[in-house]
Amino acid sequence: NVLLFGETGVGKSAIINLIMGRDVAQTSPDAETCTLQHTFHEVTLGNRRFKLWEVSSLKSMGFFRSFFAKWRLKKSYKKLYKDDGVYLLLYCMRGSRAQRALIRDYKFFTDIVGSTATVTGGVPVAAVVTSLEDYPEDMDKWWVKNKDNLESLGMRFSAHACITSLPDDPHASSAMRARRHRSEQAVRKLIYNSYQAGTETPRSSSPALIS
Repeated sequence: NVLLFGETGVGKSAIINLIMGRDVAQTSPDAETCTLQHTFHEVTLGNRRFKLWEVSSLKSMGFFRSFFAKWRLKKSYKKLYKDDGVYLLLYCMRGSRAQRALIRDYKFFTDIVGSTATVTGGVPVAAVVTSLEDYPEDMDKWWVKNKDNLESLGMRFSAHACITSLPDDPHASSAMRARRHRSEQAVRKLIYNSYQAGTETPRSSSPALIS
């Protein structure tokens, strides 16, 4: 199980479509706040099958709504973790977003589920940086330029992929189509390699699940 989370409009459904290699997830605005979608999308990478789950948007809310949303999400996550296990969390963020604004969503979710960002031996969290279709350099250079600042803000990741998740357009330039193809390969490789690393390093149950 791989969970994708991030703010509204970041393009989690588009990233799922990119991984799948076809349009399977609706890219319409999230209907509910902070819920684990009931349906998953299954993809085969290498010799393994992965289930992709989308956590709907993390929005600003009052204290009581926030408390209830956290309780509901934690309950859903605990069941998924217990039934099948969770191997990877993908934090989806836009490369154009102000970095300080990313902290709330990152901490909101990782505090609920626990991860290598907060718990030694927990489920790893990797970054998927999207909306880089117009980045003037190689997309991965975004990470080189920004990783230190992300770490200084308390955001730590086990791996990353810098991508564009624009739909495949046969009329797009060859350079743009090549960039999209590299993006598909990068995020698929991230998922598979993270799984491989996880099989070599046993993980403990996250304290966030014990209650």
